[in-house]
Amino acid sequence: SRTLTEAWLQSKPVVVHGDMLKQVREVEVSGGGFVASSEAEWAQIFATLDSAGDAALRERGERGRSHAQAYGDWEKVLDHYESALDLHRTARIRPVPRRGAVRAIHQLLPSLDYGDAISNQTVFISEVLRDLGYESKIFVYDIGAPMIEFATRFEPGMIGPEDGLVYHHAIGTALTPHAIKHPGPKALVYHNITPGHFFAPWNAKFAEILDWGRKDLHNLAPAFPVSVGDSTYNADELREAGFRDPSVMPIFVDPMRWGKPADPEWMKMLQDGRTNILFVGRIAPNKRQEHLIAGFKEYLSYDPQARLILVGVWPEGDPYARFLRDEALRHGISEQVFMTSKVTDAQLLACYRTAHLFWSMSEHEGFCVPLIEAMWFDVPVLAYRSTAIPETLGAGGIMFSEKRFPELAALAHLLVTDPALRRTVLAAQRARRPAFLPEAILPVLMGLVARLGADVLKAQPASAQRERLETTSE
Repeated sequence: SRTLTEAWLQSKPVVVHGDMLKQVREVEVSGGGFVASSEAEWAQIFATLDSAGDAALRERGERGRSHAQAYGDWEKVLDHYESALDLHRTARIRPVPRRGAVRAIHQLLPSLDYGDAISNQTVFISEVLRDLGYESKIFVYDIGAPMIEFATRFEPGMIGPEDGLVYHHAIGTALTPHAIKHPGPKALVYHNITPGHFFAPWNAKFAEILDWGRKDLHNLAPAFPVSVGDSTYNADELREAGFRDPSVMPIFVDPMRWGKPADPEWMKMLQDGRTNILFVGRIAPNKRQEHLIAGFKEYLSYDPQARLILVGVWPEGDPYARFLRDEALRHGISEQVFMTSKVTDAQLLACYRTAHLFWSMSEHEGFCVPLIEAMWFDVPVLAYRSTAIPETLGAGGIMFSEKRFPELAALAHLLVTDPALRRTVLAAQRARRPAFLPEAILPVLMGLVARLGADVLKAQPASAQRERLETTSE
């Protein structure tokens, strides 16, 4: 009863009916009122109230007020939910005084953009580091307008020589030499770099930047004793490049991000009775959206009114994006292929909520966050078995190893229409998706921070090590 809380917050005692078990319990626990069931009991309560002095009523009202403040306050209610559901363990980290040499751990990466998976991970890491008591800033070259308050534009000398550094490597960049030269403790987080040969026919300059980034791995290896990859696939690439004992720290996916209304116009547009086949990922040659268009053409033989939705960004005038539009036109299905860029969270939410199938033909992924997002929306996943995709999906979804479009179209149609198959796939996806919650990633991050501290300890003279250990033991 909300009115009980409202009355108590005004220090007023209450009377509740004895059959209202929840309210009776609240009154008994708080001592903030009275309980009556029969007509005679109600009459007796009113007589008691009429004869009671102001002090007695005020006392019961104050008891109720204390109870309402403890259990009716919005922030405290959220704390109770988080505690009961064991959500957001990072919120319960308390700052601790730093006794070691490392008092700051900063992050360095080329850019920070809203909605980008690497950017989300970077902000998450920064929040955890601050909760642990470290000074922590995010340094970048380019900051997206919505992220301006989260990052600082990098200039040489901004990161102190004794500060810890977490360097995110995902492309060729002029930041890499600065990361290599940093003399303090440091760790590299590798998000994978698409091989340049995918882009060479479409954007030779960008292909060179990608190859530059992959070649830099060999230069980074001797400078970074601590390293992690988003996946085992990425960690294996680090090992091949010469990194010592790289570990795995997956990208987290927080379903709390989707706790908002979907775009109503898009919901109306996409709930028109047609089947929605969805793929989310930047418009890029390694994603092989042209194969998805070809497979969708075959799918239309089973479901002629279906719609293919391709959500992903692309540069203005991008030749690969033009090629995809031409492919849809060549197949005669341009009216049924919906390509959209720079969608809002609410629009993307509408796409996931109305999708009947998530279909991926991508041939190179270092992790692939949209697979996990699809799992959280109970959208069955059909994906090409390549690179890190088997690791990300685990036992969830259905994977294929050959791109035989007619057979894939038949399988896609089964996933859309067969209730038993959908239930089986969705059950496996629900079991897989909690592995990527923020609280599941937190222990790995804590281990990464600990490894940074261990390296600092090794680098100190023996006397300094003993002094620090004695201080810590005290």
